Amino acid sequence: MQLECESGLTVDSPIETDLSRIEGEEFAILSKDDGTYIQCAEDTESPQEYVLEYQNGSLDEHYQAVDSRISLERVLDAFKKYLNNDDSWLNDFQWERMDLT
Repeated sequence: MQLECESGLTVDSPIETDLSRIEGEEFAILSKDDGTYIQCAEDTESPQEYVLEYQNGSLDEHYQAVDSRISLERVLDAFKKYLNNDDSWLNDFQWERMDLT
């Protein structure tokens, strides 16, 4: 896996402690490959809240969490589970498919 942040920080084969680097970044991406990843971005309209999305292999499988008030804590928990191949993060949010094609 690879962690990429808005600041240009890139961490190959990240471990859980590397995820703390997401705080203070405008966006972060934790990827398994080019088409499979989870990503977050600060919500500019609601400080201290985040937009959370994931893609599973292709643009046809791109989803956004539609929960209100997604905190950094929830984002870090989802990224941690994703990093550890714990798919329970999918049940922690309500997801809506996005049409990016």
